[in-house]
Amino acid sequence: MIPITLNRTPTGISTLDTIIKGGFPSGSLVLLIGDVGAGSTEFAYTCAVMHSMMKKNPEDLKLVSNQLTMLLQKEESLKFPEKICYISFTHTKEDIMAELGHTFPPEFASTLSENMIFRDLSPNSLFPSSNKEDWISLKALRSEDEERQIINELVSTLDTNAPDNLVIIDSLTSLFHACNRSMSWNDSISFLEELQRKSKKWDGLVFLLLGRGIFESMKEEEMMDIADGALVFEWFEEGFSRQQAMYMKKFRGVMPHIARDFIIRFNTMVTNTDGFVVTNVKRIFGRK
Repeated sequence: MIPITLNRTPTGISTLDTIIKGGFPSGSLVLLIGDVGAGSTEFAYTCAVMHSMMKKNPEDLKLVSNQLTMLLQKEESLKFPEKICYISFTHTKEDIMAELGHTFPPEFASTLSENMIFRDLSPNSLFPSSNKEDWISLKALRSEDEERQIINELVSTLDTNAPDNLVIIDSLTSLFHACNRSMSWNDSISFLEELQRKSKKWDGLVFLLLGRGIFESMKEEEMMDIADGALVFEWFEEGFSRQQAMYMKKFRGVMPHIARDFIIRFNTMVTNTDGFVVTNVKRIFGRK
């Protein structure tokens, strides 16, 4: 029997990759679902930036590869994304670069800008108005043909750019809202199921951002059930302070490592030097 090799794609966040034994299984569709300001977007940004920086500096890539290879199990290997593709339904590339510039070191934005494929699928980009004074919000009154065009543009972008790459879709909330006339909830779920199947063939990583609490809990559960991995970002009270945390609701190929180490929560924070980092690991009481 020919042994099956499992590729692991690092997130680029060293404080997480060492805990999850190298990274996420390549070919994974990962739902990043978070409370407002709890770090889900910064997680995606940091993953994209760190891979861009490693791509720019082969010595850094070699160092990370050597460190993580020691953590792999038998028949596992590392697979780094060839490129980063960012798909947005609400923000321009300039908006995101400006946000990175305000939050992180200047080299974060410049490096990512050089190494990222950016696709703006916002209505203002796809259906520009001849009158620059028009309110963008009025474009919500789109026809079903225009909504289908958004989906077609998304599918075309994914087919072209997703294979072997890291893809960030920002956000699932905006996509569903933009296409609510032409896509029923069953249509949306069918689309996610197809996206999950395609992710396996692309063999990269696809991150889907989703605001927590926007959809009713049963719909959130349905979306998490389809995804290969679901990372939940939230705020919690610790003493008199409010802290950020992340936990894995599910993740095929990762949860056994987490369960074996009795990990139930990752305490996190966003720094202006390293982006998203894991600061502490919360384990089941009495276990180490």
